[in-house]
Amino acid sequence: MMYETIKKDFPIFKHHKDLVYLDSAATYQKPSVVIGGIQEYYSQYCANVHRAFYPTGEIATEKYEEAREKIAQFINASPEEIVFTRGATEGINFIAHTWGLDHLKRGDDIVITQAEHHANLLPWQRVAKRTGANLRYMPLNTQTHLLENPTDHISQITKLVSIIHSSNVLGHIWQADDLEQTIAKAHSVGAKVLLDSCQTSPHQKIDVKKLNVDFLVFSGHKTMGPNGVGVLYIKKELHDDVEPYQLGGSMVHSVAYDTASWAQAPQKFEAGTPAVASVIGLGHAIDYISKNINFASLAEHETKLSMKLYQELQSMPEVSLLGNPEMMKEHSHLVCFSIDGVHAHDAASYLGAKNIAVRAGHHCAQPLANLLGVQSCLRASIGIYNNEDDVTHFINELRDTITFFKR
Repeated sequence: MMYETIKKDFPIFKHHKDLVYLDSAATYQKPSVVIGGIQEYYSQYCANVHRAFYPTGEIATEKYEEAREKIAQFINASPEEIVFTRGATEGINFIAHTWGLDHLKRGDDIVITQAEHHANLLPWQRVAKRTGANLRYMPLNTQTHLLENPTDHISQITKLVSIIHSSNVLGHIWQADDLEQTIAKAHSVGAKVLLDSCQTSPHQKIDVKKLNVDFLVFSGHKTMGPNGVGVLYIKKELHDDVEPYQLGGSMVHSVAYDTASWAQAPQKFEAGTPAVASVIGLGHAIDYISKNINFASLAEHETKLSMKLYQELQSMPEVSLLGNPEMMKEHSHLVCFSIDGVHAHDAASYLGAKNIAVRAGHHCAQPLANLLGVQSCLRASIGIYNNEDDVTHFINELRDTITFFKR
């Protein structure tokens, strides 16, 4: 697809013609087919799914389960391995408060990295406190911004390794084959592996069989889909080892006043009325990605823009950059940086008044920010709809921003 013309598929740019949107790592804009799919559900066949024995209800169920099949194919899983949640955060909490609380005990190790988003840190802090397990960290080299010898921190007492696929602050932090070797090492000692793929799902091919992870999460809104829906992959072999996260309607096989049994997965894991419209919308997003995006071409496009952005920022003496430039050359979609003497919130607000959207703060990775000695930083992230003009305009306005605050 020609990335120079792709903006026409995203209606927000028709309503805001001057918008330079560099915040796709926070939430991706939605193509027309996603918005249209949601509108179609509400206007043409709005009904609850499963057990609706009337035409609109059957259509809703069919579309809902079709979305599950599309997503399964997208990550090379089976449909019964796909569980719909409210988002990736709920997916991680799901595993932490079911498998984690049921299988972890005092003296066990939970291993994560020093670069985790709060969503893949806080649930494990709680589980560690409740079970007596130890929360261990794979260290990040504060000079190279890459993980150092991650496999060294997995041992015979490691029971879970929960790690990011790519950092929402630093981009790629795994060197060479370190991720694959970390997963293999975890399995060699009998540990389970959860992979947080929020920052990779719209940017590269995810293959759960090749990765050989036990659990994987990604969010719908970061994958060109709607808010309020996420995907949790649970390897089929573990379905009996994972209890339902919530109990209620739709997930039971039978119920009596003093006992109950559960339906088969994935229904077992989806209590209550699901976010039907959002799931269907996510299915349309996956269709759009599958039909229109070649991941190799996308990587080339995003890396070209990210490197241009990085190099321009590198030329500014007031700017300090985060992330490893060598890793960025392979594939990158985000750049984080700080401006000496200018708070990130002030700079982002000034740029926002010029219709340039960037993110500011610690990016829900406060321990990482503290480790790197950064109170707050700016993040510019690339999407499929960005082009060189966006980068050039942003850089020009950033120079003006620095001049404004420095005068």
